[in-house]
Amino acid sequence: MNTFKRSLSLIISCIFTVTAFAQQPLRVEHFVRVKGQEETEIRQFGIVSGLNGTGDDVKNYSPLAHGIMRQLSRSGMPVPGADVKGISSTRNSALVEVVVRIPGTGARNGERLDCTVVSVGGAKSLSGGVLSTTMLSSPFQQDENSVPLGMASGNITIAQTASPNVGRIVNGCRLLADFLNPYIDNGLVTLVIKKEHAFPNMANKIAEAINKDPEFQALSIQPAKAINSHSVVVRVPTTDFADPMDFVAKILNADVLDVPLPLPRVTINERAGTIAIDEKVEVKPTLVTHRGFIAEAAPQLPTGEPEDLPQQFLDIDTDAKFRQMNGENVVNMKLKALQASLNALKATPQEIIDIIKILHAQGAIVGDVVYID
Repeated sequence: MNTFKRSLSLIISCIFTVTAFAQQPLRVEHFVRVKGQEETEIRQFGIVSGLNGTGDDVKNYSPLAHGIMRQLSRSGMPVPGADVKGISSTRNSALVEVVVRIPGTGARNGERLDCTVVSVGGAKSLSGGVLSTTMLSSPFQQDENSVPLGMASGNITIAQTASPNVGRIVNGCRLLADFLNPYIDNGLVTLVIKKEHAFPNMANKIAEAINKDPEFQALSIQPAKAINSHSVVVRVPTTDFADPMDFVAKILNADVLDVPLPLPRVTINERAGTIAIDEKVEVKPTLVTHRGFIAEAAPQLPTGEPEDLPQQFLDIDTDAKFRQMNGENVVNMKLKALQASLNALKATPQEIIDIIKILHAQGAIVGDVVYID
């Protein structure tokens, strides 16, 4: 039958072990970040010149792009030509947005960081272009009174040939201010539990680990307290005010024991058509049909046992449980193996996502399934 041309029968053997809970010494730093040490962005619009006919055509500019060009002209930015029409005749320049990301650990005045340069005017490619000097500021202060926080310029390189209108300038930004993120507020350090570890009782485990650490047992009070499932606050002892960084290092180095680790995860972005599958995600014995595919995740047959005829109906899950009760090692297949087999049959990303969603609805996936956008 035509509907079964792309049928798939997968019988894969692997030992059924779900390591949802593990007991191993991990440090506090594996589970948290320090509040105040967040990444910061500075940005501004700028002009890239020196393009070989792959730049902007001002005739296709939106009203917003025209406004940005006029603002750049008034601010002294060297816009090619007597006015913005100079771009349309040569197409050797482009309107771009320049973005610099400053790490959560901070940075100092004079330090150089990489820039990301993105076309906002419709340029076909920024390859070979040069960014004119652009003064960067906070995205929350984009007006004539903005204080320059960085200065960017330089030759653009294209990181991905599939996205030629996005470029990079290595060490293209020189910071004009210090970025020293505060992490102590009213004598408290706040630890924010990472999203992937924010599960029940995690905050209590982290606070307990800090309070029981030999570095802090001599204190008259327990410095750490769980506030909610996402945060723990730690009071800085007066003896550590002179060297707070050393205190924070001690906190992050405390061992966390008997931690229930999260289940392996499948992360799906349906809009982008992307799927990320942890190695340990498994599929229970089941059968799925979808758009001409028959995906069967069945335990391996014992040696010498004949395979069931295709027209026979078999409750695979019940059969697996029966064999487990008889002491057999009935094992699950890996979801990545199923994905690889579907890829070999030229299944589209959406078809694979649909099959995973069916498996998830059946309760057949051993692991978390997370949808992002």
